[in-house]
Amino acid sequence: MRTAAILAALVVLTGASGAAAAPFSCPATLDAGGQPHKFKYVSFFDGDPADLADLAPDDRSTSPKLDQTWRFERQQGRPIVMVCRYHGTQETVRKDVPASIKECRLEGTIDDKGEIQGSPKLTCK
Repeated sequence: MRTAAILAALVVLTGASGAAAAPFSCPATLDAGGQPHKFKYVSFFDGDPADLADLAPDDRSTSPKLDQTWRFERQQGRPIVMVCRYHGTQETVRKDVPASIKECRLEGTIDDKGEIQGSPKLTCK
């Protein structure tokens, strides 16, 4: 009984829970105009996207493979902002990238013209 009480106290003190934190990523779909739109691409910005400081990825893509990685070097007082883009709509999802995220990688398929096919996989860590 005492062991169970100690374990319960440790869970409270460390903030641990039975549920894992959701990974940081773009939503798989976006409802726009009453229609679901699948994830297509992501952009990262140093600060407000209106400032147009679009961060370029390390691009190792070779048709038909899409493989891009962004590594974040943060400037004090400026957030890294992620903008998620979707097939068939101009609507986007904007999220500030938590300081704990050091890089994001986008993997998927592209055609011979470099156009993204389907919904690529975005992994941030």
